[in-house]
Amino acid sequence: MTNRPSVRDVAALAGTSTAVVSYVLNNGPRPVSAAARLRVEEAIETLGYRPNRLARGLRTKRTATIGLVIPDLARPFFAQLAAAIEDAALQRHQHLFISATRFSADRELAQLQALLDAAVDGVILAPTEGHLQPVKLLADAQVPHVITHHHSDDVTTVVADDRLAGLEATNHLVEHGHRYIACLTGPISGSPIQARTAGFREALAAASHPVEEDLILPCGYEHLADSAYLATRELLARRPDVTAICATTDEHGLGVVRAAHEAGRKIGVDLALITIDGTVQSEYLTPPMTVVRVPFAALGTATVDQLLRQIGGEAPTKVAPLRCSLIRHQSCGCPT
Repeated sequence: MTNRPSVRDVAALAGTSTAVVSYVLNNGPRPVSAAARLRVEEAIETLGYRPNRLARGLRTKRTATIGLVIPDLARPFFAQLAAAIEDAALQRHQHLFISATRFSADRELAQLQALLDAAVDGVILAPTEGHLQPVKLLADAQVPHVITHHHSDDVTTVVADDRLAGLEATNHLVEHGHRYIACLTGPISGSPIQARTAGFREALAAASHPVEEDLILPCGYEHLADSAYLATRELLARRPDVTAICATTDEHGLGVVRAAHEAGRKIGVDLALITIDGTVQSEYLTPPMTVVRVPFAALGTATVDQLLRQIGGEAPTKVAPLRCSLIRHQSCGCPT
């Protein structure tokens, strides 16, 4: 057989009607005898039959596929977020198409258009920068969509409470008695990293500590760990009085660890470090990182559920930011 096997081929080999094959594939709506089901299943295996989702989508207006567009699959945070979304989608019998923008706005629009051309039922987007143009594309196409990892007042978003994460991380360093605390941040206003930095500022102000602008160090996104390394190396040479660092991502923390080692500073002893993300990799640094951990599983579940509600015809809703959790390890000076 040179062509892709069809439902008719399966029915002919199994000696049943195409309706019976459909009942087996869809678990209903009518019952099928055990003998007929076995023949159909054996015919499916023999022929290597796979349902044609696009053809089914033409009939049902659904393809059971979701698109996910994120900045970078190679980065631990986005890889863990994508895995959480994929797990939630599969548990709900949805298939996920994943693409990465590599922080390119043009590539982001191209990836979104490709998903629309593939007739996905809905799209989850973790935006590269601002999200007005991508969201307009999705809205104009009348495709259900949800934004994750970036807050927006104009569309359904599912995010962690990044401001509170920065606040709790900094409060923990203040509780250890640190006064001169630096913060590694990012360059883009309105980003999750900037929200975490806002929490950092809020915590210092509440503790009546000076918010010194020269201790808030922006790092470029393209090479985040390397940028953080260079910034920390310069910081420790310029301000040896700094005894604690709040890194607004785990990747920042990697750069801090290297720079501290080269400067002769020992993490968790004479230089406290706390990071925000809490990816799996952070647990395997030496010493293990104290982190404010993003609830990846809950974030993935809530994001998929919000999208499926829209796909099912429900109106978009507002979702409260999900709270992160402080996980104490040795990098901040907490005992083992």
